[in-house]
Amino acid sequence: MPTLLDRLAAVSALVPESAELSKVAALPARHVSLSTSRLTAAAQDPAHAHLVDAAVRYAQRSVGKGGNRKLVAMRAVERLTVEFARALSEQITGFVGLELDGRLAFQKRATIDKARALVSDIEELGVPRERIVVKLPATLEGIEATEVLSSKSGVRCQLTLVLGMHQVAAAADAGAHSIAPPVGRITDYHKQAGTEAVDGVDPSLALVRSMREYLRAHGYPTLVVPYAFRSVDQVLALAGFEALTLSTTHTDELASRTDDAELTVAAPTAIAGERLVVDAPTWNRMHAADGLATSKLSDGVRSLGFAVVSQEKQLGEWISARQDAEAESTVNAFFQVWDYDGDGYIDREEWNGTEAVFNALDRDKDGRISVEELARGLGAPAPSKGG
Repeated sequence: MPTLLDRLAAVSALVPESAELSKVAALPARHVSLSTSRLTAAAQDPAHAHLVDAAVRYAQRSVGKGGNRKLVAMRAVERLTVEFARALSEQITGFVGLELDGRLAFQKRATIDKARALVSDIEELGVPRERIVVKLPATLEGIEATEVLSSKSGVRCQLTLVLGMHQVAAAADAGAHSIAPPVGRITDYHKQAGTEAVDGVDPSLALVRSMREYLRAHGYPTLVVPYAFRSVDQVLALAGFEALTLSTTHTDELASRTDDAELTVAAPTAIAGERLVVDAPTWNRMHAADGLATSKLSDGVRSLGFAVVSQEKQLGEWISARQDAEAESTVNAFFQVWDYDGDGYIDREEWNGTEAVFNALDRDKDGRISVEELARGLGAPAPSKGG
């Protein structure tokens, strides 16, 4: 029997939130969403070592020969998004969604520059621009950046953390490729407010459906791509949407089920209403009056920023250590070639290089080169004892 995942894929394009190449390849997925946290975890998986190596090589070329290892590591962390995007594009037929640095959420100019550079770098690796979707938080600045990117650079943008109708209207008028309402964050807000359900209707699902109805009623091509579901039941309730972003937890559960759960999109729960024209003053007024959007947009932006800081620290340190381990291994191998008698030193009789190089490496001027001296001369960390 077909699984629920297969049945869902027949009525909605599946967008797994994953950076695991084998995982994405095994799913009936059309698109993929690459988040900072997923990338951080996937980069440390040995299965993706070739992508990390490619990022490090790029960073080394960028920094230059003999460049600081920590700087190389940070450049490599930035490059990982590009390398994973290229690899993931080979696993699917649709778009790759890439999360922009959340710390830029309120910086229009920096957002535009970063998005253009990211798309350009990926294009250089052979991925067409139309297969890349840059994900930006739906702040006023993010929406204004989307309008510029869409109209002047042909960059497709997905606005995330869409929680209010003013965001929907402004995003659509800005030419957003898609909007992404975080279903779970809306659910959390209503739980805290004690308005979890009205007449048995999940308010998070009702809001997401009304967003889609508004866009359809007013002829916008902008897609609604819900994400951050709290349960599989919420996923199934939105079957039939153009696309659904799913966590690994939910794809695994759906793949394990073969029951006959209904996959029919419920009728709209709200009238689309008149078309909204949202300029900056209107945005400020509507946003201030929307408790859900005000609180959860701020929370979401902070979380995105924290994720990037964590990624930079965790992967930066990990790549630095990885480079050090590789350099130590190279020093040890080189040292063993020259240390013919195995006494732990390279003396002048064993050295086949120039006298000038020998003297430069022999820092303590005792007439022999230790492994520590060789390491320092090659710009590598001193090998561990017994290494």
